Amino acid sequence: MLKGKKSIRNGIEDFLCPFTDMYISQGSNGAYSHRGIMANDVRGIQAGIKYPYYAPCTCKCLKTYPESGQVMWQSINKVRFANGRVDYATFMTCHDDTMNAKIGQVVEQGQQLGNMGTKGNATGVHCHIEVSQSSDTSWIKNQYGIYHFNNEYDLDDCYFVDNTNIIKGNGSNWRTTNDVKVDEIIPQQTADQLLYPGSKVKFDGIFKADILKRNSNLFGCIQLTGVSYNDYYNEKAKGYHWIPLNDFTEVDRYGNSQGQDDIITGGSSYVINKNIYEVKEIDTKTNSAKLNINGRDVWVFSIYLYEVSNN
Repeated sequence: MLKGKKSIRNGIEDFLCPFTDMYISQGSNGAYSHRGIMANDVRGIQAGIKYPYYAPCTCKCLKTYPESGQVMWQSINKVRFANGRVDYATFMTCHDDTMNAKIGQVVEQGQQLGNMGTKGNATGVHCHIEVSQSSDTSWIKNQYGIYHFNNEYDLDDCYFVDNTNIIKGNGSNWRTTNDVKVDEIIPQQTADQLLYPGSKVKFDGIFKADILKRNSNLFGCIQLTGVSYNDYYNEKAKGYHWIPLNDFTEVDRYGNSQGQDDIITGGSSYVINKNIYEVKEIDTKTNSAKLNINGRDVWVFSIYLYEVSNN
């Protein structure tokens, strides 16, 4: 992609290749540091140059690993991938010697995300990148002792290569946005997935009821609010981080409701919520939205909400 490039169709950002020139020096499931994972190492048109790379979508910094110039990013909203899937993008970039990303920082699609580098004992200047097509941030070791995401995909299934000069693409099935058609939808009937006060939203996901508040019909959810279990348990959580149970239904961890008794147990029950709510306020610093659930104002992370049409 080119610096400043944006691609939004029917209100959904296309997940773009972050590199202007792409030479893959080690592909997925490589014999070395990529064994059993879907990562690529990418250098630029000339070896040894620390070329910049750009945000493939509007994304937020979730974690940093300064010793290796490594950053975990996640899309603010669901994006469209090159295989046609629409979901959140969670991705890792690595080896940036100039890495200055801060947790919570939001970078707009097309703006510079970092630079290729060698930090973390990398062999040759490059950017290591791998992508999960989900909001799952699990970062785990495989049987070869190599870290990776759950739900990883090969990168030719992830990003569109519009305006990318492919020098060495390892024979992959690279696609542009022209290769993945999107049916036209009348704009007035389309939700743009950019949340504002007044947006109508639904919860997106299956959530664990980590703890029940004593003598109440409220529960705490670490995933939805970012509040730690200890803060909930020691009554240090703010009132707006306790969530009413009324609109939530018990399911198993895969979202199935069959066989559930609808008696929520803190620490072991999973719940879903299919109701529509109106966003009252937005906090861009924490990427959170305020909803009124059963007469109670609650702040939850926006990444677990999706906008629905007002029509």
